[in-house]
Amino acid sequence: MSSIVTIAERKARETARRRAAADLVMSEMKAFGTEHGGRFLIFGSAAEDRMKFDSDLDVVVDFPAERELEAYDFVEDACRRQDLPADIHLKSTSSNGFLDRIRNHMVQVP
Repeated sequence: MSSIVTIAERKARETARRRAAADLVMSEMKAFGTEHGGRFLIFGSAAEDRMKFDSDLDVVVDFPAERELEAYDFVEDACRRQDLPADIHLKSTSSNGFLDRIRNHMVQVP
């Protein structure tokens, strides 16, 4: 006998999966930042603890120039391993306007 899963249940499961995936990725980012002398800043739904079934992980990569592409690749790979969509920005190439808009919504990966 098959069990019927409602859309609401599927959305709730995907929300929980994405939250857990984001927590795991952020843990990996914290370790990478500590080891490589930079930081990752999270903004959007993950930073505000309001992730949903269709949320991505919004990240600003703030590393020294010689490490920033490595850090970008690291977070991109970490998100891919968890099947978590990501919107990743290098702080060094982001406009001041963009950074100003998200400044009050950013948190450093704990």
